[in-house]
Amino acid sequence: MKRNFFKHGLILILVAAVLPVSCSKNNKAGEAQNKGSVTVEDGTGHSVTVGEVPSKIISLGAASTEILFEIGAEKQIAAVSDVSNYPEAAKSLPTIGGFDAKTISIEKIVSFNPDLIIIYSGMHDFMIASLEKFGIPYYVSKDATISDVIDEIRDIAYLTGHKSKGDELSDSYKKIVAELSKSIGSQDSRPKVYWEVYNNPYMSIGKNSFMTDVVKICGGKNIFDDVEQDYPVVSEETIIASNPDFILLPNDMFPDVDEVKGRAGWQNISAVKNGNIVIIDADIYTRPGPRIFAALQSMNKILYGKAD
Repeated sequence: MKRNFFKHGLILILVAAVLPVSCSKNNKAGEAQNKGSVTVEDGTGHSVTVGEVPSKIISLGAASTEILFEIGAEKQIAAVSDVSNYPEAAKSLPTIGGFDAKTISIEKIVSFNPDLIIIYSGMHDFMIASLEKFGIPYYVSKDATISDVIDEIRDIAYLTGHKSKGDELSDSYKKIVAELSKSIGSQDSRPKVYWEVYNNPYMSIGKNSFMTDVVKICGGKNIFDDVEQDYPVVSEETIIASNPDFILLPNDMFPDVDEVKGRAGWQNISAVKNGNIVIIDADIYTRPGPRIFAALQSMNKILYGKAD
């Protein structure tokens, strides 16, 4: 089953010209080191070093492609995967194939002679041994929180020679999160949210999905925030018993609000009774990239009755 929410992770792979330089996650080694090299530590604890500004980047995730454009590194992109559809200019870039393992060719990747590549933890782990064999260092993306997303955008900016832009965006995004936190600080109770990822079987977002952090920052409470899996299969009975105040349906599933209203036993759910079934743009709300911060502001308005 192919799902859009699997499209949005990233791993950066870099061809290092020098030996790795150790760097703590907190420091981020934003300044050049070792005769111009830059080292960062990704979300998996893997250290990545580049000796020169990479000029042939491959992005395997839609989110990573958006990040590269946002930080001003679009001219450094050599190829992307088929899932990169934003901004419009990304659609005209050379591709290495699809996003999942069945459609990715290591040979095709190597043919671009990349000095930086972005892949996704969990989805592209199978590639790591081959990338190391060919001497291609890599940055592994693993986003569990919005803070991780901010770190990752800054990491990519540093590695690609756009440190100033990375710092600027990082400060801007942190400010958005801080302002949202202030706006919901006086709320006695948070509206309960059911985020439907799939419905045959029912799947939602769990404790370790960054989308749960999206709900939390926006002032809501994910009804499955105690489930360890990122995208757990859940029971219909539990959804009904949890009585969510809002039901979120990603548009990539071609959702039908009337179908949801007509599900047996759902008529008494608060979200259904009050008309709070909301269709959201999956490309914006489920990609850990620059547009997620606009999504945060939008969802906050939805949950607190301030939608335009």
